[in-house]
Amino acid sequence: MIEIITPQSAELNFRQRWASYLTIAVAVVGLLGGVLLRSSIIDATVRFENKQAGIAVRYPVNWLLDENREDFVLRVEDPAATPFKTMLQISIVPIGQGARSALDILNPLNISRATSLPSYRTLEISPIRLPNGTSATQMLYAYAASEANPILQSIPIVVRAIDVVVLRSSQAVIITYRADAESFERNQHYFEAFLRSLEF
Repeated sequence: MIEIITPQSAELNFRQRWASYLTIAVAVVGLLGGVLLRSSIIDATVRFENKQAGIAVRYPVNWLLDENREDFVLRVEDPAATPFKTMLQISIVPIGQGARSALDILNPLNISRATSLPSYRTLEISPIRLPNGTSATQMLYAYAASEANPILQSIPIVVRAIDVVVLRSSQAVIITYRADAESFERNQHYFEAFLRSLEF
């Protein structure tokens, strides 16, 4: 059977082609818009400032904030993280006149954690430079976390963590990131953004 193409059918095929192209273009624009909107929601932050401690930082908007405790200035946790709450923390520790390096802060920390955290291991200690140009010392470590409530006992979770120590006058600022081993690298961008926003 031979199809006879009339000017009307040719015009219809031309319109159908452009309608298909337009539909694909609208779908692509919609997907890109959705990805950008999702990124802006995920990366949204809230500013925290403690003038007494001389610290300001931005943390993820939906995380739970705890502040001004005896052992830390700021702690934020991701409520959606399971089985271990991904955590960012800033502590300020007074240092004596004999303290000359970050190791004078990290060594006592290692000793106290070895007695309080099961299977505690120091993995690496290295000098780093923060995004604002400040020199610091970074320590990577790991330990096993278990449920304190005996009714909710479960298999211990391997936690990986980072401490970044910055010495300033008579104080050491310790910035901490902790997450379960499976999500540690996936969530590390929160810690990197946290460090980039840090002012002290």
